Amino acid sequence: MSRYRPPAAPKSPYITKNGFQQLQAEEKTLWLKRRKVVTALSAAAAAEGNRSENAEQ
Repeated sequence: MSRYRPPAAPKSPYITKNGFQQLQAEEKTLWLKRRKVVTALSAAAAAEGNRSENAEQ
């Protein structure tokens, strides 16, 4: 059984103005959501104890 897959057909690299605006809106909401997640994770890590114990060496 071969794992070879033929290459996919090339797709258009272009995006519409509306599509670009949707991507920008999604990016903005993801950054706002990220801010909340980071805050929650920081609080959880602080509640668990010293955060430096979990840092990479």
